[in-house]
Amino acid sequence: MSLKSRFCPKCGKETEKLVDSLCSLCYSKESKFNIPKQKNVLQCVKCDMIYNKGFWTRPAKQVEDYLVDRIKKSIRLPGDEQLVDIKLLNEGKSAELLVRSTIKGETIERVIDGKFEIKKYCCPACSREQGIDYTAKIQVRAAKDTDKFVDEALKYIREAAPKVSKVEPMLKGVDIYLVNQRLAKQAARRIKKHMEVVAKESFRNYSWDHEKDRPKRRITILLKQKVRK
Repeated sequence: MSLKSRFCPKCGKETEKLVDSLCSLCYSKESKFNIPKQKNVLQCVKCDMIYNKGFWTRPAKQVEDYLVDRIKKSIRLPGDEQLVDIKLLNEGKSAELLVRSTIKGETIERVIDGKFEIKKYCCPACSREQGIDYTAKIQVRAAKDTDKFVDEALKYIREAAPKVSKVEPMLKGVDIYLVNQRLAKQAARRIKKHMEVVAKESFRNYSWDHEKDRPKRRITILLKQKVRK
């Protein structure tokens, strides 16, 4: 037995270091922590898009990674304990989650039973018999810091509370398809007010309104980030 060895008062295990007077295993069970028992990600069974941050969008990474990120944001650990990583050992209604953390140089591992799943669902766009129903498209294009620029633009679009058919990631931004042209224009005005963008509108006929005897038009609003010289 090492001169530096100690014994856990809970289980009697010999250890070189105690965490809050317990061995790492007993500490992992006795300490107060908040780890969710249930999280899910919705994925469309037809187009494979996922529901993320209030929009249906095409995944830019593995769908399971979105589920892990969602779980990670909900984890609350005690005191000075720092989260290292989490791993889904299996996914579904009877899932297991491995949570690794550190405190005072000791690695803590907890296996959590819960309901962590990717739920198959039919998105609103695919539910419609005639495909995506939209009358407006906002094209957000960044010159730099694409993710930050897009997230800020989406925030102002949400504030306008439009009905969104889908959000499609593009090389330097996103295309947002909206049902209502008035709300689309309102969202674009919010972005122009708070962000440095150049705006351009264009229209395209897509059908004929027999009742009003005129073409039905879709509007495309391009919002391009200004580049400072």
